[in-house]
Amino acid sequence: MPRWVASAPRLTILRKPGTVDRTAHSSLTKLRVRSASTHVAPTAINLRPNIPPRNRELYDALSALGGAAETHVNISRLQLALRGLAAQDAVTRVAVLGLNSQSSAQRLARLLLADPLGAEARWEKELVKAGDGNARAVLLKYGDESDSHAPTPLYKILSVPSRILQSHNLEILVSTLNVNVANTVALASTESSAESMLVPKLQATSARRLPVPYPVHKTLILGEGIDSAIGFGRFLSDNIQDMDDMVKVAIELPAPSDEANADPKTQVGSAAINMEVGTKALGTFRESIQNSIVYERGWFRSGLPVLSDWLVRHLQPVGSIKPIQKTLIASIADDVEASITNEDTARLHKLALVPKDQDVAASVIGHLESWAEKSHTELRDQLDEAFLAKNWHKLSWWKLLWRVDDVTMISSEILERRWLVSAEKNSIYLAGRMSQAGYPEDVQKLAVASIPEVTTQDTAPTSENPRTDLSTHVRKPTPWPGHIASARTELINDTVPPLQALAQRLILQTFSTTSLSSAASALLYASVSSFSVFEASAVAALGLTFSLRRMQKLWEGARESWQGTVREEGRRTLKDTEETVRMIVRSHRKKKVGEDEGMVERRAAREAVGRVREALGKISGGGAGDGNGKA
Repeated sequence: MPRWVASAPRLTILRKPGTVDRTAHSSLTKLRVRSASTHVAPTAINLRPNIPPRNRELYDALSALGGAAETHVNISRLQLALRGLAAQDAVTRVAVLGLNSQSSAQRLARLLLADPLGAEARWEKELVKAGDGNARAVLLKYGDESDSHAPTPLYKILSVPSRILQSHNLEILVSTLNVNVANTVALASTESSAESMLVPKLQATSARRLPVPYPVHKTLILGEGIDSAIGFGRFLSDNIQDMDDMVKVAIELPAPSDEANADPKTQVGSAAINMEVGTKALGTFRESIQNSIVYERGWFRSGLPVLSDWLVRHLQPVGSIKPIQKTLIASIADDVEASITNEDTARLHKLALVPKDQDVAASVIGHLESWAEKSHTELRDQLDEAFLAKNWHKLSWWKLLWRVDDVTMISSEILERRWLVSAEKNSIYLAGRMSQAGYPEDVQKLAVASIPEVTTQDTAPTSENPRTDLSTHVRKPTPWPGHIASARTELINDTVPPLQALAQRLILQTFSTTSLSSAASALLYASVSSFSVFEASAVAALGLTFSLRRMQKLWEGARESWQGTVREEGRRTLKDTEETVRMIVRSHRKKKVGEDEGMVERRAAREAVGRVREALGKISGGGAGDGNGKA
């Protein structure tokens, strides 16, 4: 039987057994070189090729899409599309993936490419015995069986002298698709199921064993039985009903009773096949050409004609590029647009969860009013309790003679333990609520300046005017959460020392007046003979009474004034804090949701997608449905 051998992509010659045609041999050698150069490693960095003028606009638009939508586009598929536009007759990649098993996919690829007019070839035997699901992937390329290929750790290369591969410039990758439910969770977090089918991952045999993406134009999924179909259904995360040109699902089931039940028109999205019937039909025809009718019936019963038609569909050039290339580019644009839409939806959902400004302000004001009410109640009750306590009565005027050194300790203790202690803690919680509500900068940076009061000669505390509510320096602005602590420190520094000084001065004045009156009494008694002891003692008693009365009046007045100052300063501090928070809420304007970097990037990506679609529409030729080819 004559044997057909390809000498060029569009030229065939008849060679008799035992003869050698040098021209054909030279052409075949050139074809092998060209065929070997069609595969470019996914990680290769190539210079800009010579783009055909008719594809230059689409090529530039697609390249710009890779830069503008870097986080949304599948780089492997984009590189495949760019290489297709750069070549005059680009290679079409088809993947045949078995569900969890590669051996069945290898048998299916053999049936689709085998020549029924010839005997079983060597590549068929090598393909069938290539291994089980744990073996490397197999790449089927057009060529003579004696061709040698450079070894690669990703797959095993077999040269197949098939007219289907030659006429349509096809390469078929035979591998496996793992659809175990345990791996579905990991898949959902990284890529869609459609991407995992159109970009199979090849496991390298190197030490690192990192998966390498191998993008294809079309993918044929093969399952065995109902269980594999159910597993594939669980694996799917995308709707592939509209991807029939790119993804085909075949399930091996029992063959129908006759070929009429296997009409290809009734099997659109998926196909039911039986490889055993197809293998038997192929063997029957190879035994004798007289079994052609039996072969045809068995072949149609196996369901394989549906896959044969799908394999070469849209591979004949229509216009400047093949319809399958246009489908690939349109699919890339659709995927980018879907990714951008999903990100926009997630962004809008996140913004919808953010409470409104009015609600946030009302919540903060509500917490502020509750805090102010509790703080004023605390100030009143705690100071009442402190000024009725035993410690404060230790500073009564008649105990001042031996308690004068305890004035600083007792008054400071009242301020530190009774003066707005709980209010200070709750103000920190209120500041935290404001920060959570969106006021971080205002809470940290806004300062409240107290009213400055400078001590002068006319307003300085004296024994006649024992004022203790005056500051000796200008108060520095402090952030409002620390306003209470700052006010307490100022009270201790500004009011306690004058009170201590007044107590010591009153004691000194009392002793001085008493001593002078006593001395005057003794002088009168000694110098005036008419003065009796009783009369002289009356002068000393008068001086003692006057000094004690003066000390009582001034000290008790100073104590009452200090109590009023402490109360008033507490109310003023609470009022300033409350007004500050209200002012923050009133003056605060939340930044408008601006165009963050992600939004600008998504807009640029959408514009790049639009340019790709516009350039794709200018490509002459019909749609993807106009390029049906026959083997």
